[in-house]
Amino acid sequence: MSASEAPPRPVRGYIDGCFDIMHSGHYNAIRQAKALCDVLVVGVHSDKEIEENKAVPVMRQEERYALLEHVKWIDEILLDVPYSPSIATLDRARADFCVHGDDMPVNAQGVSAYDEMR
Repeated sequence: MSASEAPPRPVRGYIDGCFDIMHSGHYNAIRQAKALCDVLVVGVHSDKEIEENKAVPVMRQEERYALLEHVKWIDEILLDVPYSPSIATLDRARADFCVHGDDMPVNAQGVSAYDEMR
């Protein structure tokens, strides 16, 4: 690379979730998402978002937020992200793409929470 060329911009990925009662599936999803990018941004839903779209969470949001601070594949954490992410969510994360497993959640309106991302 010559001195006049800018270094390549890091690829930024985004994954989100409740991360309530973390288990191997959560860790594997985060690990696999990190393998796709240079910087992994993880969005975490608030207690209110989870309760409105899923059920009452077992762990309080502060506990879930704190737990994710210790996961080695996570580079950045966004708190209180919407249950149904939008392009605005990706912009907030400065992410190039969104990652999710094959278990697409349905939001409180009965539609796929990731419809805008398709």
